[in-house]
Amino acid sequence: MSAPKDTIPEKNTTQWKKNEKLINKDPVLRKARDISEGFTPSSGVSTGVNDQAYKDGYDKIEWGKKKTKPSFRVRVNGKVINDEET
Repeated sequence: MSAPKDTIPEKNTTQWKKNEKLINKDPVLRKARDISEGFTPSSGVSTGVNDQAYKDGYDKIEWGKKKTKPSFRVRVNGKVINDEET
């Protein structure tokens, strides 16, 4: 499966980009390319170390932004509807 060096296009050339696009569509070709470049095949998702310190501090992680919703009153014909403050 090895090709002579003169047939492999240089990186970031038009032909190289076309080849990469084709390889990325096929999982078998992607796996073969990764092995030839020295990467080990894996699931593709790595969450890092799952040690006890991470588990202990998991509840302290702030997920997303906490915004307070503005309070407003809905009026229909001058009457307040859904007035939760009074």
